Amino acid sequence: MNFPEKHVGLTKDLLEKIDKHLIAEWLLNEGYYPEQYILPPTFKVTGFVLQNEPFINDLNDPPRKKLINISYPKSMITSRVFGIQYPHHYHDIVYYLLNDWENIIHHLFHPDIEIYSYSFPIPVNRRAIGELSPLRSGRMIYEWIEMAEKDLVVESHKFKNIIRTDITNFYNSIYTHSIGWALHGREESFADKQNILTGNKIDRLVQYANDSRTNGIPVGSAVSDLIAEIILAKIDRDVSIKLKTLRIEFIGTRFKDDYRILSKSEDESKIILKCLAEELCNFNLLINEHKTIILLLPEGLYRQHDREYFPFSMKKLHSIPYKRFEHTLLKVLDIHKCFPGTSLIEKFLCELLDDNYNLKIKFSNNSSTCEKQIYKLFSLLLLLKRESEKILCHVLAIIECIYEKYTKRYHLKEYLKNLFIIEINNSIKKNSEFEIVWYVFFSRYLRLGIEFDKYIGNDRNYSLFLKSILQSKQRIFSDSDVDLFIRPKDCKKVKLAKHVSVFDRSKD
Repeated sequence: MNFPEKHVGLTKDLLEKIDKHLIAEWLLNEGYYPEQYILPPTFKVTGFVLQNEPFINDLNDPPRKKLINISYPKSMITSRVFGIQYPHHYHDIVYYLLNDWENIIHHLFHPDIEIYSYSFPIPVNRRAIGELSPLRSGRMIYEWIEMAEKDLVVESHKFKNIIRTDITNFYNSIYTHSIGWALHGREESFADKQNILTGNKIDRLVQYANDSRTNGIPVGSAVSDLIAEIILAKIDRDVSIKLKTLRIEFIGTRFKDDYRILSKSEDESKIILKCLAEELCNFNLLINEHKTIILLLPEGLYRQHDREYFPFSMKKLHSIPYKRFEHTLLKVLDIHKCFPGTSLIEKFLCELLDDNYNLKIKFSNNSSTCEKQIYKLFSLLLLLKRESEKILCHVLAIIECIYEKYTKRYHLKEYLKNLFIIEINNSIKKNSEFEIVWYVFFSRYLRLGIEFDKYIGNDRNYSLFLKSILQSKQRIFSDSDVDLFIRPKDCKKVKLAKHVSVFDRSKD
């Protein structure tokens, strides 16, 4: 048994030890919203309970709802859009998944699958058997990818090449009917006109939560991640069976739609890619030719940006002198510009906090120098945020740590108030509701006393996320009778750094 196979086997064993009602509770409450870096902790689901029967009785004519979307910029011209489903549709998807849970598990961990997934969305934990983490299993994404890479390294001496590829525009390209195809087979799924099959039930619910569209599933929820795994498990199984028939030796790993496959030769690598492309095509999906490469081992086993950063890593330091932080940050920016689109900046920010979410940076003992270093750090963090919008919540988490420790000594409240007024105005100018939502939340979270009416008018067509934050009241699916919002001041029970997934240290 190879190491990726052992990883998947352990995941299955741990999953089978968890009561499925606990899984339902987690999917409904912790898995409803996207990963923690997308929305502030004020967008929290509470008391969402699995009912004894579905909300929607007639799946031949379900109510048609629209997603509520929020996006953040990936680049100057593109954004990543996250979609929130109507709670009743989301509940019923969970309901039908759990009603057929044993078959779902068998499908996801089918013995014929030899491309091993490292992206199972439900956070099992071997240190707490029978329990689930409150955080999404997508936390510390780079560490899950590193785990897959390390397991491949162990097996790499048996092979000559490594294939790296992914799927083009995966979530937005998923055809909802393919959920049924994956679980039951295309013909059986087509023959089910009354939506008796689990896959067809889920297909209808996903469609009608998204304005009856059959192309694409919403990005962000744990249920969407689980649906994606269901589809990819079928594709991985079909590829594995075909390659076994062809007597092609390989070891494959997958993180979501990102593949790493070891092979014996370049010719066999091309056969593997051809099989993968054909099976993806059967599900209306396309291999990403621009990100597909065959490399001669050991090249490609390790990510280049990690190799560049390793000599500068501060992970094992218990204390980080301010100057060391400053110089490392500049090095991180250099590497990031050479290798954009990685999670290097998140990794760097993670290393600034210890396991108890305390800041490891040590400022000068001289009071005036210490104050200037704090102001410089604030400025540098916000400049760093310009390189990657999604790190905003991580930046704010570090600012909170400094604020709690030094606000009385240096009267940081007024300084931060003025700083965030500037940032809010900048966010308004570039029409970034993602940033505005976080800045308004954080300003209220720290009770900085900003009068938002002066800067954010009521005449704009703001999203329900921003309206909820501004009014400290749930405006998202308020007719659903499901609690999807808590006030910013009620979020102080947990440090922001703990809420943010990238700072969580609990991994297997």
